[in-house]
Amino acid sequence: MLSKANVGIAGEMRVCAELLKKGYDASVILGNAKATDIIVTGEAGRFLRIEVKTSKNGRNFMTGFFPKYTDPEKMHPDIWIFYMPDKNLSENGDRFFIASHKEVESMQLKVNKGSKTEKGKGADNIPLKIIADGDYENRWTLISAKLQS
Repeated sequence: MLSKANVGIAGEMRVCAELLKKGYDASVILGNAKATDIIVTGEAGRFLRIEVKTSKNGRNFMTGFFPKYTDPEKMHPDIWIFYMPDKNLSENGDRFFIASHKEVESMQLKVNKGSKTEKGKGADNIPLKIIADGDYENRWTLISAKLQS
């Protein structure tokens, strides 16, 4: 069985590969204690920080949103990509859900019934159902739009 760290790294590599296939200039940032998983660069020096969350159990995504991003003025991801790998390990069934940082905050607040998890007092996660019910699947155009804004 894959370790949690290896599941995360595999997800980041898979998402980066998908970004490259779609024509984005993307690079995985390696390491365990990093602020960004993937950097996507555009024209005129523009770039996006992407946070990748890979579901290990096929039911939810661990975000750690509020303990990690309590201060809205601090650096945070521009885009979150939730990656649901195909259980049969074929690329055809892989699912990608793309949301802005603000949209993820709204989803997490919905799951938390309006409260913000404090550091050391629980872990934030978002069920697949909440993400899948939104208009986030294969929303790759959000990346282009953010690079141009």
